[in-house]
Order: sequence, then C-alpha cells, then structure tokens
Amino acid sequence: MRSSLRSKDVSVGLWKALVFGAVIAWIATFRGYQTLGGAMGVGRATSRTVVESAVLILGGDYVMTALLF
Repeated sequence: MRSSLRSKDVSVGLWKALVFGAVIAWIATFRGYQTLGGAMGVGRATSRTVVESAVLILGGDYVMTALLF
C-alpha cells in the first residue's frame, strides 16, 4: 500500500475534505438562519441540508476529480 501511495493523492484528499467541509458548513448555516416554525422547521432545515449537501458533494467530487487528476 505504501509503495502505491503518492503525495498527490494525499493532497487532493485533503483539499476535497476542506472544500466539502466548507460546503456543508455553508449550507447548514444558510438553512439554519432561515429556519421558521419551531421543531418542525428545524427538522425540515436539517433534512434539506443533508440532501443538498449530498448532491453538491457528489457533483463537486466529480468536478474536483476531473480538474485535479
């Protein structure tokens, strides 16, 4: 395993983690500030955050892999 690992693999993985963490934080903050309706609104905002984050991460992973490799 160690012989097949390149430094580019590690750096790309770290960049992806940083970008995806920022995407999740941005979406969660945006949805959290727009929450209305008590517990039901919080549940709805959480669900939307999870779905939007998953979709953006899948798309972003495709784009970042195409650009960085």
